Amino acid sequence: MLRNVPTTVLQDIRYAVRQLRHSPNFTLTAVIVLALGIGANIAVFTLVDGILLRPLPYAQPDRIVAIAGPVNQGFAMEWSYANMRQLCDAVGATVKTGVLLNVSNASVVGPGGRFQVEDVAVTANLIGMLGVQPILGRSFRTEENDPGHEHVVMLGEDVWRKLYASDAQIVGKTLTIRHQPYTIIGVMPRGFSFPFGDAMQIWSPAALDAASRTAMSGPHQVWGEMYARLPEGMTAAQLTANLNHAQALIAKEVPNANLPTHISVKAYQASLNEDAREPLALLYAVVFSIWVLACMNVTSLMLARAIARNRELSVRSALGASRMRLLQQSVVESLILSCVGSVVGLLAGKIALKLLWHSIEQNLPLTSAVHVEWRVIAVLVVLTLLTTLIVGLIPALQATRRDLQNSLHGVNNTASVNQSRTREVLVVAQLALTVLFLVSAGLFLRTIHALRQVPLGFHEQNVLTGGISFHNDASHMLANPTGATKQTNFILTTYLPLLDRLRAIPGVSVAALSSVLPMRPNFAVFLSTELDHKDVPQGQEPHANGRLASAGLADALGISMVQGRFFTDEDTNTTPVVVVVNQAFVNRYLSGTDPIGHIISLGKTGRFADAHIVGVIGDMKQFDVTKATRPEMYFCLAQIAPGTPLYGIATAFMEVAIRGAVPADSLRVQFEKALHEVAPDATTTDVESIHEAVEDSFSGQTLTTYLLAGFAVLALLIASVGLYGLLSFVVAQRTREFGLRIALGAQQGDILRLVLRRAVVLVIAGLFCGTATSWFAVSLARSYLYGVQMHDSLTFILVVMILAAISLFAAWLPARRAASIEPMEALRNE
Repeated sequence: MLRNVPTTVLQDIRYAVRQLRHSPNFTLTAVIVLALGIGANIAVFTLVDGILLRPLPYAQPDRIVAIAGPVNQGFAMEWSYANMRQLCDAVGATVKTGVLLNVSNASVVGPGGRFQVEDVAVTANLIGMLGVQPILGRSFRTEENDPGHEHVVMLGEDVWRKLYASDAQIVGKTLTIRHQPYTIIGVMPRGFSFPFGDAMQIWSPAALDAASRTAMSGPHQVWGEMYARLPEGMTAAQLTANLNHAQALIAKEVPNANLPTHISVKAYQASLNEDAREPLALLYAVVFSIWVLACMNVTSLMLARAIARNRELSVRSALGASRMRLLQQSVVESLILSCVGSVVGLLAGKIALKLLWHSIEQNLPLTSAVHVEWRVIAVLVVLTLLTTLIVGLIPALQATRRDLQNSLHGVNNTASVNQSRTREVLVVAQLALTVLFLVSAGLFLRTIHALRQVPLGFHEQNVLTGGISFHNDASHMLANPTGATKQTNFILTTYLPLLDRLRAIPGVSVAALSSVLPMRPNFAVFLSTELDHKDVPQGQEPHANGRLASAGLADALGISMVQGRFFTDEDTNTTPVVVVVNQAFVNRYLSGTDPIGHIISLGKTGRFADAHIVGVIGDMKQFDVTKATRPEMYFCLAQIAPGTPLYGIATAFMEVAIRGAVPADSLRVQFEKALHEVAPDATTTDVESIHEAVEDSFSGQTLTTYLLAGFAVLALLIASVGLYGLLSFVVAQRTREFGLRIALGAQQGDILRLVLRRAVVLVIAGLFCGTATSWFAVSLARSYLYGVQMHDSLTFILVVMILAAISLFAAWLPARRAASIEPMEALRNE
């Protein structure tokens, strides 16, 4: 294959490798700068590709849309299946639809071991709507949504591979899910998931009886999320108009159903990544500018190198080398530098993603699709070629335009004033941009520090938290608290024994359960109540976040009691119902009164129609440390029983808080063991210390800070190298002049001042332009800052001092070299 390569190119490659090996400082500097610029681009483009560009693994994924219902207090609200079914009928058979009704965790066991999976309950037509066929077996049939026929399951390819070692005879075998046998009817292709994510998934048809298919209000309705495939010729806007028209007609027929009045249709992929589009686009613009700066800096180094090799080029030209031959040599040399820089940059980009992966997963969607693919490699190749042309061709053109004949005779050709001004402007621009990056990073660092100082209302030390999914049959009682009185009380049979087991673990001080713990990924239950049985106009009832909690929660989290008491073991399902509210609830609804003894009512009848307030706790930060605390009501977990409100919440999901006299991490294994002993089928989610949960809650700011800090360091390095390269270029040009000055009696200090004087002017200009730009630009980041002023004087002063010190050090290195020139050596070289 090498025989097809022109001999001159092979010669140029060998010669370039020798030259680069003989100039290790130049080679190492150029490779590092290019690797940083290319690596940053590759890291961010890998995110852009996986999150924004890569199509979802469905047939014609751009035609799949999410049909959104209402939004309440920032939370997307599900809506009734009966309503969605009527809408499907209204838009006609040409629009294929499907409904996702529930996603829960399940523990499954097979020959490959025990795995936790997502069990996704869907309508039978959803898989067909996505346009993906199983690789084994079949998809669901319509009748399998009928009660009694729903015990069939489709496996994700990863579940099939890990659980059954890719057994080709798997169809027809039985998988036990929550003590119930399910017949395996199919296996989906590799990479398929719905809802899209990185969890191991299985799919089963939801059981939909006659009541749930028709009830748009009341206890029998079920909720879900609706998706559709747009037929050819129909747009999302047209489907939106059709659905809203149909919904208006349905609302007239069922006026008391409180149906959503506005329905929106959005491309499914856009619904997943829309919040990431603007940040990623801005981020890529930033790293692209860093790559441009890196190229310009290496170009400056190549220019300085060309001046040093001016006599060599003259000799080669005198021996017959054409201008094209000299250009080829320079391009080959820059190609080698670019290729090495690209390889190192690719590795650096992958390392950067790995180091930041936890924050990336916490703050960006579709991260399961983020990996190096052909688009990333294509961008890497394009960047390498563009870098080669910029870094190699521009210096070569300037060098070969010089009068090589005069150079051979010793005439010192200097660069034009315009060329020198261009390089100086570039250095000033680099310094200015570096100031902007450093100021932004400094403000975000101050923000992270301020966030960590916010009073949380609970203690972080030695508290382990974790979610628990029990997957028992009572979870459907979330909307149907009636007719369940014959059920076994799951709280008495499972939760209280679990608490006893956890409290017996050596090193555990207290353990408690709550439906929601602060600063953790969770759901919100908004409750509308009556106070003291007073009727108020509709829409003006007290609203609060509803919580369930066991005795000991206040001690486990270190919550302060403002008034009264928290729950105790004496609060049971046979004693009067008690409730604890937070200070925000008191301030909004009971201001100016003694809250103890007031009555909160959930419903008109039953025990929970007379829940007495027995305590007020201090406000805790809930989802975001920067947001004010909302009103909360805590009901005692031990007083919840089948047939009472909130029983479905209690049995579907709960979170545990364990305070120990030992570090929280040391309790993880014991917690998992205790849970398995009490409920072998239960699964855990997000087991972490509460300190980690707090850090994760503002990981968006943390990720932004890390990225800005990294880019600021890159810009600082590149700007310093740019200044160093420019002055090295000047020193190389003025070697004869400096030699003559020293020969005529100039001291080293005089030469130092001569070189540094220009450097100081450039640094001052760059700092001034950067400070002025940053002063106005930081207003764009106002919404991301917390606890720090936009124009924080300390941040600006520190940035200017740091950048000035590093820039002057970078300028001092070539200045020192100029001051140490030997006069005779300089004259002899000339």
